[in-house]
Amino acid sequence: MPGIGLITNPRARTNARDPSRMQQLAYLLGSHGTTEATASLDDLRKVAEQFCRSGIEVLCINGGDGTIGRTLTAFIHTYTAAGAPLPLIAILRGGTMNTVANSIGIRGTSGDILFDLIDRFHTQQPLTYYEREVLKVGDDYGFIFGNGLIHNYLEAYYATGNPCPRVAAQVLFRGIGSAMVGGYFAESLTRRFRARVIADGEEWAVQEFITVAAAVVEQIGLGFRPFYRTNSIPGTFACLGVHTSALGFVFELPRIRLGLPMRRDKVVDTVAREVVFESEEPLKYSLDGDTYTAEGRLTITLGPKLRFLVPPTAPQRFRTGTVVLGGERPS
Repeated sequence: MPGIGLITNPRARTNARDPSRMQQLAYLLGSHGTTEATASLDDLRKVAEQFCRSGIEVLCINGGDGTIGRTLTAFIHTYTAAGAPLPLIAILRGGTMNTVANSIGIRGTSGDILFDLIDRFHTQQPLTYYEREVLKVGDDYGFIFGNGLIHNYLEAYYATGNPCPRVAAQVLFRGIGSAMVGGYFAESLTRRFRARVIADGEEWAVQEFITVAAAVVEQIGLGFRPFYRTNSIPGTFACLGVHTSALGFVFELPRIRLGLPMRRDKVVDTVAREVVFESEEPLKYSLDGDTYTAEGRLTITLGPKLRFLVPPTAPQRFRTGTVVLGGERPS
């Protein structure tokens, strides 16, 4: 009987710090499903093909935000090529920040989430899901895209060698302090880049930015919610082109924290179905915390609509529907 497939990334920072977490989850799943460790993109592709052939009904992902994006990319490519519907997705909060999980109302520990899933699956209780498209950035899929300031901040954050929410906040406050005195650190984070940006066929009047960001979730981490328009129009994603100064951006942080719009003279604030970048310089960007580089042109659209399992207690806006799977079925 098709069942639950668990992918765990041993290189994810939380798993690397405490390998026993992976063993505990594998033990918990036991004979209720299949557990696979994936340490490379090639591993992911092979497991995606295996799970597609076996017809798993739920894909559990134990890793950080970057692991989620890489896993979804491998599975979307594999299942699309096979003409097969993608399974439900269970995000087990296996990262240090868990921005994606936080953004769609998933709470609790990895073990609690998996235990509840196994119990509901095998007793045929309803599973609650949130249906949402993901971003398609080039050939990759994810939730949060950002270049410029966002990419530069992540580089500084990872360079600390100790990525965690506390260190992320420290880097943020260091940047704020530097911006207040016109320091080099803030200048390095907010160095401008030039690009033509075309959203749904209309070119933006501004061509110099400190960051352009797009997302299908409201949050970007540490409780900040710049993408407040994410769910305003079905079939679109939120997109921001910030072109203010470092200090000007700092003054907007309280509004971003509250999920309010920035001042209109500081940002291009829109929703779109397609955004195209054209630049003469390499475009360094992040997708769900992982870093990439594009040359010349980069297109962002919406990918397929996926179903993400959420707790029944999740906010109403994250409860699209329910489904009953699993159980002891007649042979």
